[in-house]
Order: sequence, then C-alpha cells, then structure tokens
Amino acid sequence: MAVVLSQRKWFILLATATTTTILLMLINKPNFQAIDFNSEQRTTLLLEKITLSNEKPEKNWRGLSEKEISNLSVLGRILYLEEEPPDIPASKKNVDPFSDCSVKNCQLTYDETALKTADIVIFHLHRMKPGDLPTRKTSPQSQIWAFLTDESPHHTFLSRNNLTNYNGAFNWSMTYRMDSDIPVPYGRTVLRKTPITDESILKRRDVLVAIMGSNCGGNNKRWDYVKELQKHIAVDTYGGCGTIKTCPGHFKMDCPQIGEYMFYLAFENSNCDEYVTEKLWWNAFAKNSIPVVMGASVASYRKLLPPDSYLNVDDYARPKDLAQYILYLNQTGKYRKYYKWKGDFEVLNEHGYFQSKSYHYCRVCEALNYNQRHKKVYQDLSQFWSASRDCHPAWNAS
Repeated sequence: MAVVLSQRKWFILLATATTTTILLMLINKPNFQAIDFNSEQRTTLLLEKITLSNEKPEKNWRGLSEKEISNLSVLGRILYLEEEPPDIPASKKNVDPFSDCSVKNCQLTYDETALKTADIVIFHLHRMKPGDLPTRKTSPQSQIWAFLTDESPHHTFLSRNNLTNYNGAFNWSMTYRMDSDIPVPYGRTVLRKTPITDESILKRRDVLVAIMGSNCGGNNKRWDYVKELQKHIAVDTYGGCGTIKTCPGHFKMDCPQIGEYMFYLAFENSNCDEYVTEKLWWNAFAKNSIPVVMGASVASYRKLLPPDSYLNVDDYARPKDLAQYILYLNQTGKYRKYYKWKGDFEVLNEHGYFQSKSYHYCRVCEALNYNQRHKKVYQDLSQFWSASRDCHPAWNAS
C-alpha cells in the first residue's frame, strides 16, 4: 500500500481492535521509537467499547462481512483525507496493509461520511490548500486529527500555503521523524537474529558511481555538487536530470540499472534532520550499493544507519577528496569494509515504493491501540516542524 497519497480527495481508514492483540513489532525491532504505552493503558484502550453507528458496514477490500465487523470487540475508525476510490491504483486495492502488522484489526473504506464517526482523521499536508479543513461540529469529541507529511519542512506544501493556518488543528503528528506521535520512516535498521556471511555481495563492480533524479533542484545544491564531483570521477546520471534516459526517474518505476554500481549518490532535496528517503533505503541499500549521502545531519545518519555502511559528503572537505577516496576504495578492495555490517544488520524498506510494503496504515492502527489517547493539541506547529530549526545550510563550493 503506497504511502504518499497525492490525489485530490479524502479517504477513510477504519481500524478495529481486539482485546487479545499484543504489540510485538515495535518492541522487538531496534532503532524504531515505539509508541509509548504501558500495560494499564493498553488494557483500558483495548477494552473500551465503541458504539457502532446504525449505518450498514460496507463490504470492503479486506473481505470483512457485516457479521465479522459486528463481532469485533472494538471498532476504531480512521478517516484519511486525500484520495478517492477512482484514483487509487489497483495495487493498493489488492494488498492488505495490515497483513504483517502487530495489530490486524484494521479495516479500510473510502466513505467520506465517516468524518462523523472516525476516531482519527489524517490530513496529508503536502496536498492541502487554505480552507481545506472540514468542520469539527459533527465529529465525535474524542476524535483525533493527525497531520501526515513525507516531505522535509522545506517542501511541506505543494501549493502556496502556510503552516500557521493549521495551528491548533492537530492532535498527532505522522512524519518520518522518530519523535512523531506516529513515526513512519522511509526505512529502518534492525539487528539480524542470526548473523550471516555472504561473500557474493562483496564482488567487485566495473562501474562505480551513479545518481538518479527527476527533480533537478534542491535547497542543498546537490546537483552543483554532482557537477563538481564529475570533474574528478565518472558519475552516470539517470532520469530527467541525467544524460541516461533508460529510467524515467523517481516515482515512475524501479531502475534496476543503478544496482550495477558500487556507489550510489543518495542526495536528498533538503538538508534536514532524519530526512532519509527511498534514495538511500531503496536505490542504494536494497540494490546492494554503498550510499554516498547528503541531506540529514551527521548525527541523524549515525543514529539511523548501520555502522560503516555509507560515505557522507560532510566528511570530505571537497568533492575532489570524496572522488579520490572512492577511487582508493575500488583500487585497493577496501570497499569491503562497507559491506561488513550486512552480517549483523538488515535494512527494511517500509514506504511502499516499487512494490515494497508500506507500513503507514499499520502504524496508524498501532497508534490507535497503544498511544495515549489524551487530546493534546499542536497550538504552534512550528515548535515541532520548522525548516529554520530542523534544516541545515546547503553545500557551498567555496
């Protein structure tokens, strides 16, 4: 189930909870900030009876019948305002987003009238325009409003808009950052239960460096860095911003060709804390390439990624120095150092790109089950989401 919902309308998720559910996923996987809960809170939440409306429950794509829905001990409704049924790809309709979730009590529908009964309403900020917020007049008093963004603070809105328009509107946050009420990172690093040794991943490759992109801009001047790097080492550029048009660029389709390279330039469009996207998790790690990163802070990369798994442009005074080190690694075989982490760690892609699984809906369902349900309010969203505080200066050639 894809994560970034980029169409015109709003849609609804319905989540249901049983009293026997146990949270396993969040407490067993390291480097993921689990939603806070304790056993007393969990019992209270799971035993809470929510009265069903008199409306007939629809037959949804999970296959739950009216009888099956009525037998659920708790029904939590999640309204997601961003997408309508005609715009939803078939791949989304045919995949159960809760199949691998620690709670399997969630149900999805696209009935906009659920705004009157939903337990949580999720707003995708990137597509919102001023005046898009519905009224709360007919909503349950306990209803939670959450904002979702997969973009950095530099690109929160697609259209002209201002974060201050939503001060006091939201109770929960849903972002890639670990301090969110519902964390939905693009990927995660987890420990392997059994260490492995696989020499096949260490084989030498004939081509060294690649990058793919369809957005030729970026607050951090990433393409300026690429041009400077190309003066000292060959860099193959794919997509709309490159010279190789074999792959159309991000979001169109996967590009297996970039997996032939030893190094991949995982350059984000913004230098912001914890902003580490599919450029690294999918285009580099999933393809067995060594990522060269630009974007998040040095501390963020150290916290989120396996040790000795990447090169960071911030560690090199000039692009020339980075190029020389890449050539040195290739010539001496010392690049093997950057694959050793695979014996003890693995990385998970969780954002739904190119047929990978998305855990967005799972995280919402888990939050309904285990988050504290007190009605906090983000009175000043800039205290949580701010480019001036959470983002860093662009690369400077001088």
